[in-house]
Amino acid sequence: MQGPAEAQFWNLATARGRTYSGLPGRTGHREDGSLTNPSAVEDQAFEAAREWATAALRLATDPGTDSEGVRKGDPFDIVTPADGLIERYLRAQVQERFPGHAFLGEEEGGASGTDGWQWIVDPIDGTLNYSTGLAGATCSIACLRDGQPVIGAIADMAAGVVYRARAGTGTILASDTRGESRRSPTTSPAGAARVFLEFGWEDLDPVMVGTIGALARPRLRVIRMVGGAAYALLNVALYAGSMLGIGLRIWDVAAGIVLAREAGRSVRLWEAGTLVHLVVGSADDLTELAPIVERFGSSRVAPAVA
Repeated sequence: MQGPAEAQFWNLATARGRTYSGLPGRTGHREDGSLTNPSAVEDQAFEAAREWATAALRLATDPGTDSEGVRKGDPFDIVTPADGLIERYLRAQVQERFPGHAFLGEEEGGASGTDGWQWIVDPIDGTLNYSTGLAGATCSIACLRDGQPVIGAIADMAAGVVYRARAGTGTILASDTRGESRRSPTTSPAGAARVFLEFGWEDLDPVMVGTIGALARPRLRVIRMVGGAAYALLNVALYAGSMLGIGLRIWDVAAGIVLAREAGRSVRLWEAGTLVHLVVGSADDLTELAPIVERFGSSRVAPAVA
């Protein structure tokens, strides 16, 4: 575990609505085929993300794709053949269409790129759900520019729908076999009462128990633990509520952060070594939930900075 002195606070909420004026000192096209106009690269990445997420749905639901999980670590940390198949497909697509872009995947890791662009992929977030036939499994695809998530796509494997968003647009698009349409985020009393809890481990421990106990104090909340951070973030983006995550990885949340932010939700993210912790929801949610993250993840997070 990383100590507080080694952790860095990120606040990505301020990135919404920013504009790009290009990268200094670059003109024309690079030999690797990437465009120096960041908006043009984002245009291409936005379309690619939908195409690739749709392909991931097909690969995951193909009858010939084995969904039987095998252990990676503890009994509930599993990987399926579909995880590797989807990640290898996405890695090959990025290498072909965006040479020079970095790629980080859950299963096979990644290396740094040369252009300030990085794709972060979880081929199947919620693998246990996928392997056992539960809803809540997704493919999560994000594209970062200079460390900031600018494209996010989440494929809901149970519903067969791909959701995508681009930073600064305030728009979420949803596509299925019938086409693509804009999805307007909603808020209702029931939706606002939900708090999704996601932890980077499965076994019940004092952090989980303490977090749940702390949630009973500020106000009435309905707790949901779906076993997939990307799925939880997607639901907060579409239907409101909040999400609290401790001990996750960046590939669990990068795409969901873009969708939540473009839906008007607030985002606070902490980084501690290879782990990330976050709170997503309304401004009041952040005020109430951030101290809980800092208390129960105290050995892994730094104090929040406004």
